[in-house]
Amino acid sequence: MADRKLQVFFYGGYMNMKVLEDAGIKKRAFAPASIHGYELVIQPHANIIEAGDGVVYGILANMTHAELEILYGDNINKLTGTPYLPEAMLVFTRGGKIAPAIVYVGDGMKPGKADNDYVDSILKPAEAYGFPGWYREKIASFKS
Repeated sequence: MADRKLQVFFYGGYMNMKVLEDAGIKKRAFAPASIHGYELVIQPHANIIEAGDGVVYGILANMTHAELEILYGDNINKLTGTPYLPEAMLVFTRGGKIAPAIVYVGDGMKPGKADNDYVDSILKPAEAYGFPGWYREKIASFKS
């Protein structure tokens, strides 16, 4: 079962290949995607909140249970001090397909200012994946 892969939607720092590689995740291809009904916040770490007509852009990835345990077990708590819990959501691919995916949502994050380097680590892949300009501006707006 450890090799079974699940579709996961990343919307924050885990869109950045260097961050994934630093956590021990091997490089692979990802597909740009979005979820609807949510909004991105970076206060001080990336998270999503419900917002009726909101859209969050990110990437759809295939990950094993073991990889997800690395990312959301030990690693995320060391980085953020906030547990991220899995939720099932529908993800919209750039090609117009709808796919079920796991999305991790921060639980009980204390508000704070985002670190500019952290925001840049999200902004860089957002640019590389061709997210809309207004969305990249929204990410950049979290810089202090």
